[in-house]
Amino acid sequence: MAYLPSVTDRELVTALRAGDRLAAGQIYDIYGTRLYAYCHELLGDHKLAGDALRDAFIVAVNRIRELRSPDELGAWLYALSRAECERVGVSEEIPQDAGDAARGDRLARLALDCYAMLPPETREVLDLAFRHRLVDADLARVLGLPEEEASEKVGAAQTDLEHTLLVVLAARTGDPKCPEAAELGRKFDQLDGRAVDTWVQSVTRHVEKCTICSTTVKNRRPLRLFEELPHSFMPPGVRSRVLESLRDPAGAAFAARISDRAGRFDEDGFPVAGKRGGGVSARKWALPLGFAAALAAVVVLAYVMLVHHSPATAATANSTSTNSTGSSASATVTDSSTSAGLGLGTGSASASATASASASASTSTSKAVTVVTRTSAKASTTPTKSASKSASASASSSPSSSPSTSPSASMSTTP
Repeated sequence: MAYLPSVTDRELVTALRAGDRLAAGQIYDIYGTRLYAYCHELLGDHKLAGDALRDAFIVAVNRIRELRSPDELGAWLYALSRAECERVGVSEEIPQDAGDAARGDRLARLALDCYAMLPPETREVLDLAFRHRLVDADLARVLGLPEEEASEKVGAAQTDLEHTLLVVLAARTGDPKCPEAAELGRKFDQLDGRAVDTWVQSVTRHVEKCTICSTTVKNRRPLRLFEELPHSFMPPGVRSRVLESLRDPAGAAFAARISDRAGRFDEDGFPVAGKRGGGVSARKWALPLGFAAALAAVVVLAYVMLVHHSPATAATANSTSTNSTGSSASATVTDSSTSAGLGLGTGSASASATASASASASTSTSKAVTVVTRTSAKASTTPTKSASKSASASASSSPSSSPSTSPSASMSTTP
């Protein structure tokens, strides 16, 4: 299908929906350069910008039928690109190579310096409105805001940049018309990150009450210095990389994953816009979140070690002593009267079997730690002289005065 130079967005959308393989390339040739510049302005990195543009086109091709109004194709592509950039994490700084475009032009450099001082949200609004030339309706679509709110944001951003440009220009060109404006402009080079907002507010108050400065803003329109700033240079190979990702059959699974990842669209087919506050960042919070996870792991490990080595656990590990011939077994009994001072009702005892005891008694007493609770403050015990007498005394003792933890084990107690 051949396209005329005056092909409309509606015709491009119709062709793409019909499966025309050339339509995606035509759309890229119209919008690709501007969309790449927008991604680069948000991300500040050429590779990340290329990835975001590629993914935005993948989503566009695979979900073109969700766009309700084909005439809004341009705004829709910007919205898709913005969503992909926010998924990566918007940079708080302007691109490092942005100054290359303003090299050798003193006024352009001044405009770039004032622009870089503003917060990322304000810079984005300025870029979309004055460098990408999006009208209020399209700008509102891209930002996911009501049109009135988007218009207010544009007005506030324009005021901040124009007033800033005015006073800095007055200081650097030695304009004698308003000494106070020139003095405010000289303070620009002394600002740090914390004083920017206060300085901008002071500049705005001065311009609004100063007849000379207000007239200068209207007549000279300093914002044009920003509007004329060129975009950063797009590296070669971006177009082929984007279009090949759409044509390669081997990448079908990847394309499906990217398309599904785009998430939910509204009733007009635009991605549901997220709040920028956290979007600035994924990359920014990656390190703090990783540190928090590591700290949590250390806390859990310390807790496990503390429990493992606690006194209550260690108390059950008391060892028993046997005689040199190994002919008798002994057990240590902690009386309840002794434990009362600690607020405990149980004592710990450990038993060791003699070499001459039966197999069942040996197994039971070598593996078990016996905890004995005494209900009486007094206990009468009888020492034994042989293994056979010990077994006999255990069998004839009362259950209430000498409990056992194992049916097959016999135990004698010592005072």
